[in-house]
Amino acid sequence: MEQNTFQKNRLEKLLSEFFLTEPLLFSAGKSHSLVENTSLSVPLRTGKMRIEFSPLLLEPLSDALLREFLKIELLRILLLHPYKRLPHRAQKNILHLASDLAIYQIYKPVLQQHAGSLQTEAQLQKQEPACPQPDNQQSENPELLSGVTFLKEMASRFHNLTFPLGEKWSGTEEEKFFLRNLNVDSKTGRLLLVDSLNYEQWYKKLLFLIENTGIKGENAGTKSRALGKLLSAQDDMSAELWEENEEAQKTIQNEIKRAEIDNGWGSLGGNSERTILGEADVSLNYRRILSQFRAQILNSKRNLTRMRPSRRFGFSQMGSRYERKANILIAVDSSGSISDEDFNKFFKAIGNFFFCGIEKLDLIFFDVSLKSTKPVTLKKNFKLSEIKGKGGTNFQAPFDFFMEHTEYDGLILFTDGEGAIPSVGEKRKAVLWILTSRLFWEKARPWIEKQLKHRCTYIP
Repeated sequence: MEQNTFQKNRLEKLLSEFFLTEPLLFSAGKSHSLVENTSLSVPLRTGKMRIEFSPLLLEPLSDALLREFLKIELLRILLLHPYKRLPHRAQKNILHLASDLAIYQIYKPVLQQHAGSLQTEAQLQKQEPACPQPDNQQSENPELLSGVTFLKEMASRFHNLTFPLGEKWSGTEEEKFFLRNLNVDSKTGRLLLVDSLNYEQWYKKLLFLIENTGIKGENAGTKSRALGKLLSAQDDMSAELWEENEEAQKTIQNEIKRAEIDNGWGSLGGNSERTILGEADVSLNYRRILSQFRAQILNSKRNLTRMRPSRRFGFSQMGSRYERKANILIAVDSSGSISDEDFNKFFKAIGNFFFCGIEKLDLIFFDVSLKSTKPVTLKKNFKLSEIKGKGGTNFQAPFDFFMEHTEYDGLILFTDGEGAIPSVGEKRKAVLWILTSRLFWEKARPWIEKQLKHRCTYIP
């Protein structure tokens, strides 16, 4: 028990050292709980808002090596890999390898800088390099990123086969891709990755490679055993906690946004900063939020019926029937702070996403009050300049209209968010706020998402 406490204290001490030097990594670590798990076959793993560790496997690691393991898991958290939506019938061992490769793209300079110095003599004796290396040089530690080790092991096997992907794949783009990326520098032993892909793209490439080269089920040969080990339950265990978690995504995204505002990136600058921002930027996901809002509206039209049996329980449980039509009210801020360019972007996004299943889209315009008590139907070539206002913004006016007119199933507000917080009453229908810019989204998001069934996004 004392040893277990000692290892936890080591991790907490290493994490606290990031407070001044790596503030974003520190925030990511503090958002998760440190949990001991003696059954692990890997030193560290993340998921479900915790960092699990194996005291037995941490014991032989030096502080320098443990620090790198911890950094990699914190990067995995910042890239949201443990919390993203899983592919259909996801193979978690391959997901973990893909995650390693995505991290390698932004962490490779650090690995190369510390190559050799991070390895203990005992570890060096246990390792079997994927390809011959000069005695005076070492490649990056394969124990740090198993995905990199996998591609190194695959490189030798791939190049020794006449048709690595089968004769039908010879000369295809898939084969060319792997010929580029399964390439090891003969002088340094380092893997040469040409194509920079994200986590999801690497998963698809690895899945294709594994399924089409007969790696699964191989039991003979040194290379086959090495590949089989990397695809074993050990890697399944590494990603065992991974599952889609929107709350976790929001928590981590908030820390990333704060780092951007405060310039608290530490050493994670340049390519790392761009990659992390690309993964966490909600503006890239506004289409998904619009789609989820539309689905939420349609799902609210569910009616229970005994005339249609449940697929699972038959007539013993009620079945469901959905009315695939819904009415949505769109309230547009027409005050002087909303430009025609902002409105045109909003109009285009709405028109592209609500073409199916929505019976009617009605528009109202407001500044300090409603511009008209009669809604207008959304139509092409509508110009905001026709109803432009000059006053401030009062959100209460469109909410009062929405609560009075029960025929609407949901409300979308397009605004800059500058105004008094409205009283939304007891109405429990879905509301989506679409802000004009990221800056306004940052300012308004905290109070908007405190309201029940309210979500917000912005269109870049």
